[in-house]
Amino acid sequence: MGVTPATHLVFVYGTLKRGQTHHHLLATARFAGEAQALGLSLHDLGPFPMAIAAAQPETGAETDPETVPVSGEVFAVDDETLEQLEQLDRLEGVPRLYQRQQLELLDGRRVWIYLGQPHQVRHRPALATGRWPALLLLISALIPALLVPASLQAATGLAVCNRWHSSHGLARLELGNQIGAAHYLTKMQRLQQSPPEAPVALYAESDLERACDSAR
Repeated sequence: MGVTPATHLVFVYGTLKRGQTHHHLLATARFAGEAQALGLSLHDLGPFPMAIAAAQPETGAETDPETVPVSGEVFAVDDETLEQLEQLDRLEGVPRLYQRQQLELLDGRRVWIYLGQPHQVRHRPALATGRWPALLLLISALIPALLVPASLQAATGLAVCNRWHSSHGLARLELGNQIGAAHYLTKMQRLQQSPPEAPVALYAESDLERACDSAR
């Protein structure tokens, strides 16, 4: 009888998630569900996010029970395909850009996660929703509470679609990219990104129209 390979769980919250630009590196890993982690703050750096250990100003402690949970996805990598972790390390620039660390999720599972350092996000405020891309942030002017009740989430998506339909130029492009990412749409070019200094449309307008129709 063979030995069952050990399993390593990886929690991802940015471009490694399903539908995002670098998910192909986890294409052969087993999806182990969505999850949340406390004690972190999530920051939008444009093409990708960065999570850091949240510190309490009074104590400098590395966990703060009042922080918003960071939302992400969990994938299982076994010993036979452990080179995937090495590929992820290279993508995340370990140890210069990110550090791979162990963390306990809200559901009790121990996972690997890639974290940055506070000085790397000092000019970027934390995402109030704990989720990237931050679709709900686009309508913060319309809904004062960023953490909307579940009963309003459908209306929230529809409001963003309505703004996209009535927008033009750069605003339409950026709203379209946010809608496409939130609905896991397929990009027109698989690995294309939209850098803040030179934004481009990542998703076909016909696909965006279908996604918005589903929100009605």
